[in-house]
Amino acid sequence: MKDVLLVDDDAGQLQSMARALSPLVSPLSICGAGDSAAALSMALQEDPKVVVLDLCLNEKIGVESGFQLLQALRVQNPLARLIVLTGHGSIVHGIRALNLGAASFLEKPSEPAHVAALVKDAVSQAVLRREYEQLAQKRGSPLLEQLSGSSASIMALREQLLFIASTQQSVLILGETGTGKGLCARLIHEMSPRRSKKFIHYQPNFGGGDLVQSELFGHLKGAFTGATEARKGIVLEAHLGTLFIDELDELTPDTQIKLLDLIQEKRIRPVGADSFQSVDCRFLAATNRDIEEAISSGKIRRDLHHRIAHCLVRIPPLRERLADIPDLCGMFLRQLQEREGLNVFEVTPEALGELSKRAWPGNVRELQGMVETAAYHARFKNRAGITLEDLTINGRSAQHSGPISTSFHEQVRHFKARLIEQALDASEGNQVQAAKMLGLDRGTMRRALTRG
Repeated sequence: MKDVLLVDDDAGQLQSMARALSPLVSPLSICGAGDSAAALSMALQEDPKVVVLDLCLNEKIGVESGFQLLQALRVQNPLARLIVLTGHGSIVHGIRALNLGAASFLEKPSEPAHVAALVKDAVSQAVLRREYEQLAQKRGSPLLEQLSGSSASIMALREQLLFIASTQQSVLILGETGTGKGLCARLIHEMSPRRSKKFIHYQPNFGGGDLVQSELFGHLKGAFTGATEARKGIVLEAHLGTLFIDELDELTPDTQIKLLDLIQEKRIRPVGADSFQSVDCRFLAATNRDIEEAISSGKIRRDLHHRIAHCLVRIPPLRERLADIPDLCGMFLRQLQEREGLNVFEVTPEALGELSKRAWPGNVRELQGMVETAAYHARFKNRAGITLEDLTINGRSAQHSGPISTSFHEQVRHFKARLIEQALDASEGNQVQAAKMLGLDRGTMRRALTRG
């Protein structure tokens, strides 16, 4: 197999380019073809990562010959990166080539060093894309089924996770409570080359800084009061695997400084130790806070954010992907069937309609709890599907949970009260967090609560 295929109908130009590029792109291997038929045959045989092609390969039809080859290669070798060479002053042809799927284009005459730089970058991109596709085929389908839905936002998220899994970058995952930050972190690990090693999920407790640092980095015997024996720490447990820290903003600034050593230098120093220990683990972190607010308030150190924010995952809240509710409900019911043999197979259209009206401050986790409770109720009533009667909203059946008054203003007031109640439940009574979920400022939230 060759890395680079050069295509030009001028044999002299083809040989000249090959000689000029070879030392500049070494150790990449190069092959050549003089017409479209030979190029397609060579591309099929060698499966090159990059094809550099001249547009004018047949004088009778001119640049159309190159465009035809470009389109044929896109079908035959979809993972190859295509670089197009165009005649002087034909930038319009270059733009057309990009629209047809070329990775880049160059105007003739072109400097070998410029072509070589594009080729090396294209090869890197092609390798990454092939790893990505292998992950999607071998690992993606059964794992990503847990990230259920067909909305544009959730499909884009699945694509992003597959790409991230093929890299070794540190990752910051942002999302409201209940959106699935832990699930995304585990998917990244299980689709990555580290999947055979440990995935360690750590959520900071409310103990002192020494205790948290001891849990993470370990400690020596006698390092602090109560340290009666040495401790290894969970970072070392994640060696060669993945460390996921949920609620990063709950870590003290001192602990976050130590994480910089882990991320940048691949080393840690246990509490009470004088020397560092080397450790190789991929670092993932998550927070449900607004990231700018977390940085400005000092909850997340700016230097730590800069180190991990180049690979950022934003998980959409359920209210922004209500179209995914039927798929999510189906997944929850299948899981109940597999786990408990609970034979409730569907959600009626009326019940789905009710679920689609809600704001879901608790996101997918809240939906799962409601669907599972409704499924148990449906089984108790010997029904094979969830109906409105099975859905429980604020302790009452959805059939009877609407407002008593038919007044428009009363219904609006009732709906607002339900949204606020749901947000407060999801935030465990934290009014500031509930206001953020609903997109309200604190004053508006307080007035709404006062009005009842």
